[in-house]
Amino acid sequence: MLLEDHVAVVTGGARGIGREIALRLGREGADVALLARSVDAMEDVAAQLRDVGRRALVVPTDLRDPEAITAAAERTITEFGHVDTVVNNSGVGGPSAPLWEMALDDWEETFRVNVTGVYLVCKAFIPAMIEQRSGSIVIIGSVTGKRPLLNRTPYAASKLALVGLVRTLAHEVGPHGIRANVISPGGVEGERINWVIKQQAEGQGITQDEARAQFADASPLKRLVAPQDVANAVVFLASEQSAGITGEDMNVSAGLAMY
Repeated sequence: MLLEDHVAVVTGGARGIGREIALRLGREGADVALLARSVDAMEDVAAQLRDVGRRALVVPTDLRDPEAITAAAERTITEFGHVDTVVNNSGVGGPSAPLWEMALDDWEETFRVNVTGVYLVCKAFIPAMIEQRSGSIVIIGSVTGKRPLLNRTPYAASKLALVGLVRTLAHEVGPHGIRANVISPGGVEGERINWVIKQQAEGQGITQDEARAQFADASPLKRLVAPQDVANAVVFLASEQSAGITGEDMNVSAGLAMY
């Protein structure tokens, strides 16, 4: 297994991509701390991790609450003794409307979770990584930060912000033996992309099948991305197989974005 004796933290590890990431890390030997608001869903993931012999910690956490994140980091390190990988997966889709029709509160809420939440999680966990002089930080972004998506300006802007964040962060933590990378998925099969497709169809006056085709047909592989594709990339960036990789923006998009 690639991650024997490894400890990983996954924010938003209860559902969707985060759930798949947590389970994949566990199958590769990692013990996992799950940070999210959905306690019942996290308990289900934790039970599956324990079934394969991994330790799992459920930590109810609101990424908008700095004190809750600090407490989550302290609890995780107390429980496991150290942390090797932090996966910043939590995020919100934000509003779907033309920019000039958006409420300021909706705009700021998107950045509060998608960008400030990442900052707070990194701030809470990096000191322990510096002390042990090792670690991997993985941030889940989106190709929407690099290509247009109608009526989704706050989401697009917040996801591109993560690319700038990780490139500078890599320089800051590199001397301490820590790596930082961002993964930019394309449309990932699941509830979130189904909502996006519905909003795109309504915004453009087309059918949902036509909107779905815009995501799939624009890629060389002519498909959306499976959650497992993203989870596999996370395992790679968490493991020593990527020991020479930091500051990178890795597209996992079936070729939808190549830059």
